[in-house]
Amino acid sequence: MTALLEVSHLKTSFVTDDGEVTIVNDVSFSVQAARTLAIVGESGCGKSVTALSIMGLLAKPAGRIQQGSICFEGQELVGAPERALQDLRGNGMSMIFQEPMTSLNPSYTVGEQIIEGLVKHRKLSRNEAREKAIEILRKVRIPSPEQRLDEYPHKLSGGMRQRVMIAMALVCEPRVLIADEPTTALDVTIQAQILELMRALQQDTGTAIILITHDLGVVAEVADEVLVMYAGRVVERAPVQALFDMPQHPYTIGLLGAIPRLDLEQTRLVSIEGQVPSPAKPLSGCSFAPRCPFAQPACATQVPALRQVGEAHFSACLRAPLEAEQLMGLAASEATV
Repeated sequence: MTALLEVSHLKTSFVTDDGEVTIVNDVSFSVQAARTLAIVGESGCGKSVTALSIMGLLAKPAGRIQQGSICFEGQELVGAPERALQDLRGNGMSMIFQEPMTSLNPSYTVGEQIIEGLVKHRKLSRNEAREKAIEILRKVRIPSPEQRLDEYPHKLSGGMRQRVMIAMALVCEPRVLIADEPTTALDVTIQAQILELMRALQQDTGTAIILITHDLGVVAEVADEVLVMYAGRVVERAPVQALFDMPQHPYTIGLLGAIPRLDLEQTRLVSIEGQVPSPAKPLSGCSFAPRCPFAQPACATQVPALRQVGEAHFSACLRAPLEAEQLMGLAASEATV
């Protein structure tokens, strides 16, 4: 099946007081219609910068794509004219941003911000766009949508603002939807409803979804494939079941091991010791080596490339693949030291 979106060897950097710093380093992936790719990793690993690179929303002139390709339905987006990107954003591709208070314009009502996209991309009249906007607000479970449509963002709660952002992203039924922590400010009941709404959109229209999240429970529920990022690089890529059953990279093992288990007696929660290296001072070898319980001497000097360790399963680690039980056992022993 042909990929709707294909990212190849993406490298994104920002100019800082320390010089030009690479935040996303050689990231490659693709996503097909009606499939969900989850991107996971701790804060600062490059997940959101990857998404902003795809959407052409990097802060300029500080941020730039140094190299790589972003291809949407055969159209190259790196270096594309801004007008072409404007026509694409909100229509062919859309993004749910992580911070609704800073993403919504406080000078315009909720309705004006939703209607704008419908008028521009769907060529609807303002009355038709208003009815469509009310319908999408009702779908994301906003009470009294006719009233809320004419209110300003500051009058809404954090959870309701997040639902407005989701409504704006979904209203034009994009072919690729990037969701950056879409349920962060929502309670578990609304979270389930939003995830179900995204699934329904995917089933009805074949939308490809890129889900950026810290919640591995959500990943297990909705993702088809998982991309694990650390310090700007992809360290593991696998189908969701394979990742949970047989994680191969030590960082992935640490993330899964940190999930509290009710079926095990734990003296304390498992944690990943150490700190993420500064992108301004990259390490010469594997960026995870200083925190890795399985590190070998070669890890300090060699940058591991992604290599296949199973069916559609890739890991960027120098050691030989081990059985999941062995890896989990090693991780658990670290936690009890």
